[in-house]
Amino acid sequence: MLTQREFARLVDGPALDREIDRLTKKGGGWLQAAQILSRRVNGTLDWEVLGPAGARYQVVGSRGEAVLFWDDHLKNRIMKLRGREENGYGTAGFGCILVRNERGMIDYGPGTIEQALERERLSWEHLGFGCVFEDVIGDVEGLLLAQAFISGSAPTEHEIHAWMTQHGWESLAEARDVAVTLRQHAWRRGRVGAFDANETNFIKSDADGLLYPIDLIVWTMPE
Repeated sequence: MLTQREFARLVDGPALDREIDRLTKKGGGWLQAAQILSRRVNGTLDWEVLGPAGARYQVVGSRGEAVLFWDDHLKNRIMKLRGREENGYGTAGFGCILVRNERGMIDYGPGTIEQALERERLSWEHLGFGCVFEDVIGDVEGLLLAQAFISGSAPTEHEIHAWMTQHGWESLAEARDVAVTLRQHAWRRGRVGAFDANETNFIKSDADGLLYPIDLIVWTMPE
C-alpha cells in the first residue's frame, strides 16, 4: 500500500498544474474538466504536496473513469488512477460495471475496488488485454492500475466491429433491454458483456497493425 503522501511525491506537480491551467484557459465546459481533474488527484491525496518537475508520474489526461499518467521511469506503461465517487469520479466509482437500472435496463453502475479488479481479470480472460494491479493508495482512497503502452492510432468503427465479430462477440445494437445510449458500442459473448467498444477505447498498434482493447467495460451480464 502507498500512503497518500508517498504517492503524492511521485506525481509531477508542475505538469499537473500546467494541464489544469490549459483546460481552464479553454473556458466553457473545460472549466469543469479542470475542476474534476484537480479533485481526482488532490482530493484522493487529501491535498498532500505533489512532487517536483520530473517526478515519476506525469499526467496525460483525465478520462471517464480515471486519471492517466505516463510512467517516466519505466517509459513503457500508462498508469490509471481510479478513486471514490466523492473525489471526482462520479458515477464511475473505481470503474463502471454493468447493472440493471430503475427501469430494468442494462446500464452502468459504480464499481467497488474489488469489482474493478474483477473487471480487469475478465478483460484479460475475454479480450486478451487489460490492466494489472499496481497498488492501493491510502485507506482505499485510490486504486492504481498499470497498462502496457502501445504506440498507435485510433481504429475505425468498421475495424472495431470486424475485430469483435471475429472474436465471437455479438452486437447488442438492437437489444431492447440495454440502455439506448449504450447499445451502439455494446457486445455480448455468452454470459459476458463488453461495453463502450468505441474508437477511444481501442488502439491500432503501429508495430503489428493489430487492435488492442484498452478500456472496455467487461462484466457479467446482469440477470
